[in-house]
Amino acid sequence: MKKVLSIIMFLVFALFALTLNLKNPDAVTLRYYFDIEREVDLFVVMLIPFVLGMLLGVLLMSFSVVRTKMQVGKTKRELAKVEKEVQNLRAAPITEPMKDEV
Repeated sequence: MKKVLSIIMFLVFALFALTLNLKNPDAVTLRYYFDIEREVDLFVVMLIPFVLGMLLGVLLMSFSVVRTKMQVGKTKRELAKVEKEVQNLRAAPITEPMKDEV
């Protein structure tokens, strides 16, 4: 289901990008420092910030994912330790308390 949703979202984005490109075929002059000029399609000028924003978003999300995976690993190790302790307690013989201890 997740793959199908991803494919549908990609197709919607591709269709949007295609129609945006067809509706805006104009060239734009980009002026850089030192009087450098370059003519680029308007679609490219709009696409570059979008892609850079997506890459920045993925990079920032990856930090969160790595931190969460590290926390999951730590929790699994603690769980294994507690399960081993419970197993040892279950295997220990039950002894009656002495009359002096009561």
